[in-house]
Amino acid sequence: MTQAKSLNNLVVKEITSVAARFTLKGKKAIVTGAKGGIGRATATAFAELGADVAIVDLPAAVGESEAVAKSLSGRFGVKSVAIGADLCQENDVKEMTRRVVDAFGTIDVVHSNAGIFDMGDNPQMPVGAFKRIVDVNLLGMFLVNRECAEVMVAHKHGGSIINTVSMSGSIVNPTRTETDYMVAYTASKGGAKHLTKAMAVNYIRHGIRINSVSPGYLISGAHAAMSQKDVDWWANSVPIKRFGEMDEIVGIVCLLATDLATYFVGSDIIMDGGATIT
Repeated sequence: MTQAKSLNNLVVKEITSVAARFTLKGKKAIVTGAKGGIGRATATAFAELGADVAIVDLPAAVGESEAVAKSLSGRFGVKSVAIGADLCQENDVKEMTRRVVDAFGTIDVVHSNAGIFDMGDNPQMPVGAFKRIVDVNLLGMFLVNRECAEVMVAHKHGGSIINTVSMSGSIVNPTRTETDYMVAYTASKGGAKHLTKAMAVNYIRHGIRINSVSPGYLISGAHAAMSQKDVDWWANSVPIKRFGEMDEIVGIVCLLATDLATYFVGSDIIMDGGATIT
């Protein structure tokens, strides 16, 4: 039995097992942008911790999503389904949540991770390109947060929603040319950071924790088209002098998903190799 002692009418509890709380066993999770990169890494980590996981990505990529889902089911013995959805479309997001509830029964954990960037991001970029980035990175996140949170409210249980923001939500990144600075991506990620806080204060009354993680430069499929010169430039632009690895972000996302993070509300965790320090 956990012992406790009184302190000014408060109860100071003994620390419970960290290992016992670092689990998602029996939880039902969604990861968006999950066929590769950060999304695939966190979906894999969720499955390893015992959660059933929905692999959500664009409809055109459903074949790749199905391969990920099959792999997770085989490796970890959990249930995993693949769903194609355009997260900028409200009806698609509603249908996504319906299909997850049909498959799993409910939704407990969400990693809203889908996002895009454009190497041509600058003040002269076409309006259509600017709007696409904002639609995916901000509108899509809002819709996923809202629809999944409303399922949690309707089912009368709490949950955890983790948004992938970026260090670009805190700073304005230069482009590779070093003469321009990104505008659409930084605007969308700054908005996503504040969206996280706004959604958090609205839903915490229902026991739903909404937080974000802000990675810096990570090695993912998005960087496959970069030249070695570009890779070296980006790596040397941060104090740690290298890109981050997928292994270095999954622990943070999993922490926020588990009961170890029950006092995190609207928090943003930056892991960027020191980029935002300078």
